[in-house]
Order: sequence, then C-alpha cells, then structure tokens
Amino acid sequence: MRRRPLVAFLVAEGASLAGNKMTMLALPWLVLDTSGSLTRVGLVAFAQTGCYVLVKIAGAPWIDRLGRKRCAVAGGLASAVVLAAAPVLSHSAGLPFAALLVIVAALGAVQSITDAAKRLMVPDLVAASGAPLERVTSLYAGVERLSFLLGTPAAGLLITFLGAVNVLLLDAVAALLAALLIAVAVPAAPRPESTDGYLESLRVGLRYVRTDRLLLSISALLLFANLIDQATMAVYVPAWIKQVFDNPSLLGTIAGAYGLGAVLGSMAFAWLGPRLPRYATFAVSLLLAGSPLLFGMALTTSLPLLLGICVWAGAMSASINPIISSAMFERVPPDLHARVFGFTGSLAWAGIPLGGLLGGLVLDTLGRTPGLLLSASLYLGVTLLPLVFRRTWRELDRDELPAAVEPAAA
Repeated sequence: MRRRPLVAFLVAEGASLAGNKMTMLALPWLVLDTSGSLTRVGLVAFAQTGCYVLVKIAGAPWIDRLGRKRCAVAGGLASAVVLAAAPVLSHSAGLPFAALLVIVAALGAVQSITDAAKRLMVPDLVAASGAPLERVTSLYAGVERLSFLLGTPAAGLLITFLGAVNVLLLDAVAALLAALLIAVAVPAAPRPESTDGYLESLRVGLRYVRTDRLLLSISALLLFANLIDQATMAVYVPAWIKQVFDNPSLLGTIAGAYGLGAVLGSMAFAWLGPRLPRYATFAVSLLLAGSPLLFGMALTTSLPLLLGICVWAGAMSASINPIISSAMFERVPPDLHARVFGFTGSLAWAGIPLGGLLGGLVLDTLGRTPGLLLSASLYLGVTLLPLVFRRTWRELDRDELPAAVEPAAA
C-alpha cells in the first residue's frame, strides 16, 4: 500500500515519456518529409527546447506556490491540447512551418513546467514508500529508458503507417492519460512554506547555486553534453537514416536498441546502485556512454554494428542521471528544491536549444562524416572532465557530501 502512489507515478511517467519519444522522432521526420531541410529540423528543435529552458527557470517559484501535483496535472492536460493542434490544423486548414514553430514552442513551455513538477515529486514519493533514494531515482530514470525501448520503435512503425503528424495525436492521448493517473492516484504533498516574493524566490535559488561548486560543475557539464545529445537525436540520427536507408521505421530500431541497453543498465543499477561508489561509477559510465554512438555513425554504415553500439551506450548511461539526482536531492534543502533545480536545470538545458540548430548547420556545412567526427571528438573531451577535475566531482560520493549550504546573504 505504501508504494502504490510511487507505482502509479512511474506508470504515468512511463506513458507520458513514451509519447514524448514518439514526438521526438515524428517532428524531425515531418520536417524532413515536407521540406528536406536539416536547418529547419534544427529550428523546430530550437523553438521547442528554447521555450522549455526559459520557462524552466521562470516557472520554478510558481511550482512552489501552486503545488507540484497541481502543476504536473495542469501541464499534462495543456500538453495534450497543444499536441492535438498540429494534426487538427494539418487535416483542416493546413500546417505551415510558422504554425508548427508556434506549436512546438508552446509545447516546450508547458512540458517544462510539467517535467519540473514531476521531478520534484520524487523525494516525497521516496519518503512515503520507504525505498532507498538511489533505487527510486534509478527506477525513475529507468522508466525514461524503457520509454526509449517501447516508444521509439513504435514511433518508427507508426510514422510509416500513419504519417508523422498523426503520431503527435497519440502523444496527446498519452499526456492526457498520465495527467489523469497522477490526479487520481498520487497524493499531493504539502507545499513548501515561503514568504519570498517572485523575484526574491529566483534570487534565493541563484545565490544557493553560486555557493555550490559541484552544482555548477554538473550544470556546466550537462550543458555541453545535452547540446550534443540534442543534435544527435534531433538531427544526426534522422539524417543518418534518411541518407543511408531512407526508411523511417529504422528511427525506432536505433532508439529502441539504445533503450534496451538503458533498461538493462537501469535494472542493474537499481540493484547495485546503493552499494557502488558514486564518483567512480559516474566518471567511467559517462566516458563510455558519451561519444561511441557518434563515432559509430561517422565511421560505419553497418546497421547491426551501430545497433550494438547503441545497446552498449544505453547500458553505460543508465547510472548517470540517478547519481546526479541522488546527490542533488541530498545536498539541497527540500524547501529550495524547486528554485535551485530550476536554475541548475536551466543551465543544464541551455545548450539543448542550440543543439538541434547547430547540428543541422554542421551537417549542412561539413557533410555527414566530418560533422559527426567533429561532434564525437568534442563529446569525448566533455566526458573526460570529471576525471580531470577529480577534487570537485568526488563530492558525488556519499561520504564527501557537505552539510547543506545556507543561501548567501543578500
């Protein structure tokens, strides 16, 4: 009984993320099919993720004021409405590229609030269920990996048979179901007590982040890693498939192979995670997960070989987010979670809007192989940073966590 809300939450998150993964593949394919422009693919990704990042930081105080559950449910319902707009317009008045940009920008804004609110519900569900923090954060990350395994192969097939724009309607249904499940089965936690005004709430979060060297390092590393990851998923993988095979069903095959490895890795980390050293596990996993897929796409057109690399990279990536989340939940006071995570999340996501845009420009300018090799080399350099700056990154370990830092005085 104690873990029923946690199970309901994970099921809702799984449904929502599976729909998101379908949209993640449907949008670039829709643009490639209608225009053939990789730069336009990047613009769509820029519009969605740019609004996501802006709202992520600006919306943090409102999550505290309105409540995490309320924001998660309202955001899910709003996502369903926005997603349904694209197929409705496409089948009635038509879907110009400018209208698509407006839709994906609105989608990024509402999903930002929804995702932040749901993430902030995790510590309360950990406390209510009595499960270890690393296990719950690993399950939470594992649900995302499972959505890759199930949602992306389904997306490839559905794009083939239904058309890319109609796949967005399925994501709308998934967002609606997730919102209703959270509304019915997950209890609301008490809202943090704060008398700060809106701008002061933002300043408190910023001051806290500035005092914490590890939080700044995590945010900076994720900024560059997310930039390249976004370029990979939004541009590089669709372009590789389009140019090598011209078969949209393979979009799901590649992402599904990554998801399979990630699910297996998440299962292993959920079991072993509480006993593993965080820093060493994180540093090695990041190095082995980051650049292999890009090097693989640059150096081979063999689908079986690339699928094997995807499984490997997915398995290696499984511990990264749970370790970061566990360390952050432990070192930041609960009443500051929304404000601090709003800033760190915005910094970490700041590269994502540029990722798709730069990825399209890189391939259009340099060509597939030189562009992929450049990106792979940059990614390799980023993933070496925790090994170079060990003193800071060792604070990931449980015995290296400092006492909670008080926000600096105004």
